[in-house]
Amino acid sequence: MLKSKTRRRVAVKTAAIAAVCGGLFFGAVPAIASMAAAPQPVSYNCTAGTAGAPTPYKLQMDITGPLAPTPNSTVVATWAIRQPAASPSLLAPSAIPVTERLVFDGDALVTANPSIVPSELRTVGATAAAVAVAANAPLQLPTMMITMTPTATGVIAVQPGAFDLYLEPAAGPGSGTEATLYNCAVANAAEASAAALLITVKPSAAGTGTGTPTPTPTPTPTPTNTNTGTPSPTATTPKPTITVTQTKTSKPAKPTKDRQIDETPGGGASTGGGGDAGPDARMIMLGGALMMAGAAAGGLVLRRRTATRG
Repeated sequence: MLKSKTRRRVAVKTAAIAAVCGGLFFGAVPAIASMAAAPQPVSYNCTAGTAGAPTPYKLQMDITGPLAPTPNSTVVATWAIRQPAASPSLLAPSAIPVTERLVFDGDALVTANPSIVPSELRTVGATAAAVAVAANAPLQLPTMMITMTPTATGVIAVQPGAFDLYLEPAAGPGSGTEATLYNCAVANAAEASAAALLITVKPSAAGTGTGTPTPTPTPTPTPTNTNTGTPSPTATTPKPTITVTQTKTSKPAKPTKDRQIDETPGGGASTGGGGDAGPDARMIMLGGALMMAGAAAGGLVLRRRTATRG
């Protein structure tokens, strides 16, 4: 079909532009919002019909989406193209009867950081209501919807790309002949990047589950002494007694000594220890008496020898 041929031609051009736009977008544009504040102008070069020289157009890109979606939720971004207030604008080349309707077939570049949705050149389409349009009247372009399901938190960018406009029978495809009205390609990649929608996927709100409640312990009441009689003595906590057991080995008793003498000499202490002081005194006295007797006997012998010689 004619639509398929033009779509392939536009897709090749847009793919090259989209790769550059994606780098510009994530490198220079901060993720500060999830909804476009106002439509952004983007320059397009559009060719009427299937031949002829392209004409520049300044179309307003109005891309909106949810403010704070959560992971695993369905995110729907809408893309609407607003005609400029002043010429040039996309006009009906001839009168469009009510038996035909306007069809939009375009490309939207979807990228994510991190990869929470597939980064791809998404083909989107929409069909306007079947209404009669006068020749040279501005075309009322339909609104496209882009559906995504992020798997985690991050930022999703939806950027406008090339698009085609054509007519098809109001009864549906295959019931008549399709007619191409315009083939439009992005003329300024920086403008398309600036018009991109940023969708910030945030974590799910905490505390939304219905878990099992934790019972709150009942506080134990503190007893209050209401006795007005004789006050009881204040109980005090006894201090612990530490018992240290020491084991001491007793020395063996000394053996009892036998008595050394039957009688203690006069003047001696009755201790029974006199025999330990030295030799027995009687032996000394006996020895002295014998020496004296020996001396006396020797003296007598000497005197007898002297008397005999004289």
